[in-house]
Order: sequence, then structure tokens, then C-alpha cells
Amino acid sequence: MIVNLLLLFLALSTNANDEGYCDLKTKTCDNDFFKEKFILYDVNPPEGFNLRRDVYMRFAIMFAEAKKNKNEWKLVLPPWYKLYHWKSERKNYPIYWSKFFNVDSLKSFAPVVELHDIFTKTETNILNIDHLYVLQNFPDPFENGEFKDKWEIGGDCDYDGEFWGYSNITVTEIVCVKFQGRISNLWDLVAMHPSDKFIMFAHGEIPLHDYYGSKTFWDCRKSMKFNKDLIKTAKQFIADHLNCKEEKCASYISVHWRRQDFARLRRNDVPSVQGTVKQIDGFIKKHSPNTKNVFVASDGQNSELTQLESQLTSIGYKVHFFIPTPSQLNDFKDGGIAIIDQIICSHAAYFIGTYESTFTFRIQEEREILGFDSSTTFNRLCPDSGKCEKPSKWRVVS
Repeated sequence: MIVNLLLLFLALSTNANDEGYCDLKTKTCDNDFFKEKFILYDVNPPEGFNLRRDVYMRFAIMFAEAKKNKNEWKLVLPPWYKLYHWKSERKNYPIYWSKFFNVDSLKSFAPVVELHDIFTKTETNILNIDHLYVLQNFPDPFENGEFKDKWEIGGDCDYDGEFWGYSNITVTEIVCVKFQGRISNLWDLVAMHPSDKFIMFAHGEIPLHDYYGSKTFWDCRKSMKFNKDLIKTAKQFIADHLNCKEEKCASYISVHWRRQDFARLRRNDVPSVQGTVKQIDGFIKKHSPNTKNVFVASDGQNSELTQLESQLTSIGYKVHFFIPTPSQLNDFKDGGIAIIDQIICSHAAYFIGTYESTFTFRIQEEREILGFDSSTTFNRLCPDSGKCEKPSKWRVVS
């Protein structure tokens, strides 16, 4: 939706001076704001919530490393806007990061700021981006058989984003850049215009991690703590329905059963309803024979979930889903409900995921942080027949 920034300013102006923001009456700002520089980014619109979390980590690590050299740039957290898998949101965009994450914890790792905080520091209702770099892939990433870090300015491109629904964001110049390699190479582009105050990178999913799987990676991942209300709701569900008040629960196993686009486009990686039931039953009998509670996180259709529940119930299991109340859905949004599912899955005695799903990856990361044995975490649902490749194990580094 189009947001009226003037109303936003008025809503936030009551305690603005206490936090060093602009005084809307006198049009004066804290001098620190004039010294700060900000980088925004967005992600290819069809990409989902959990891939976007990984893209954030790439940028956050880039900024955390630069901060060690007293780099003055700050990273602006891109609001969540019109995600493909989110069906319930209508007029509730944009959604800020504090709805899903503990922003103070994010700030403990990297110099990040919410976009609405930037608006409160501007003297007008216009945010002007000096340079918007539209990142593009090279047509042949393995030219001459070798993948190299490189970038090249030029060519034609369009910005296919919507600035998160804001009509008050403008751009002085759009620059097309073919880019491949590590995200830290974006600093070369930033250095081209040292007087810029606001820079934006479109298609932030294109640059790659500098330190994937390293201690720095895990330090960043640990800082991504969830909103406390989401944690409280998930733990209350675990206590009430799964009979556990511990960090590591022995009373249930959890399953992420990815359907929808995976069931249509990746049929060789996911099982049928009957195949899923058979695998869950076999897994429990082999690894946790005394367990009767099965928590399922899924994007499946109601008819599929009903079949799964009925068939598991018929062989002696009690199936649990987190079904939000209308009030919870309104408060937490689709993204918050997904996080609650992930938290519940993370505390189970055993977890079975979906192959190469970013939703599953995030749960595996949470379980690594909680200290579960890898044998209880890196498990997957296999197709009904054919090859079943074992999932990669990305172990926490302390």
C-alpha cells in the first residue's frame, strides 16, 4: 500500500527528540545524522521469507566486518512486503523487522537501522537515494570453466521493486551492474561515489556469503533472536499441547512437510501423503519408539493435512498443528506464524525436514544453536521411490 509519511512522522514525533531525531517544528536534526551514511537493499520479489533471512546475514556480516575499520555506513533493514507465500496480509504492509525479530539483538552484531527510523530523521517527506545499483547475473558465471569474483557496470536494466509500497522514495541515478562473487566486493561500488549518503542495491540475493559456515556466520545467526512474543506463544503451545517446558523436549518429534510449489515442481524430492506417513512411522519406531506426539509444520492444503493427520492417527499417533486464532494471525502475520512453527520444530526430540528447503535450513540452524546432536537434526523426508540424497550437515562453530 502507499504509506503517507506525513502521518507516520506525526505518529512518531512525540518522543523524537529523546532519541535524537529531527524536531518537526524547527526542522533541525541531531548532527550525528548528517555524519551517517545508509545502504538499503531489496531481494527478488518472488523470493521467500527464509531465503531473505539468509540474504540479510550476508549484508549484516559485510557491515560488521567493515565496522571493525570504523566504516560509517549503516544497513537499513528492508521492510517485509508482499511475500508470495503470505496469503493473509492485505492492508498491513510494510511490516518492520521488530514484528519478527529482536532488533536490539541484531544491532549487537551489525550497525542496522529500521527504515522508519530513517524517515523520522529526514527534514522532508522524501527519501532520495543517490545511486540505486541494480545487480544482475553474468550470462556465463563459469567463463573459461572458472568462477571468479567480478563486476561490470553497463547494459540495460529496470528496477522491478516497489520500494516496499512507499511513494515517497526517489532515486537520482540507476546504475546497471553485472555482479558475481562475494558480497564484500560491493564496497568497490560504494567507493565510486564517496559523497553519497543513501545507496541501494536491488537484487541483494545475487552476492554470495564471505564467511558461510564460519564463526562469524554463526555469531550473526545467533544474533537473529526472535520477537519475544513469538517465543512466548511457541513455548506456551509446547507446554500446553506437547507436555514440555524444557529447551530440549523428549515428548515429541517434529516434521517440516513442504508441499505447494515443491509438490508440483520437485516431485523427485518429496513424498506422497502415504509415503510421508510411512517414513514418519518408520523413523519413530527406529529412533524414538516411545514417542506418540508428532508436530507438523506445513504449507499443505487442508485436504492433504487432514489425510496426513487421519492416517497417522489410525496407527496410534497424536498429530499437532499450530493453528493461530484470528487475533494471533492479525498480530503476528503470516511471517510470525511461520516463526512459531519453526520454534516448535526446533525444540523437538527429533526433526525431519524437507530436502533443500530454506524453511528446513532455518530450523536446523536453530537446533544447532540449541545444542541438539546432529543425528536428531539433519534428517529428511525422501521421495516414495528413487534416489534420496542425505542432507548436508552445517555444524555450529563457536
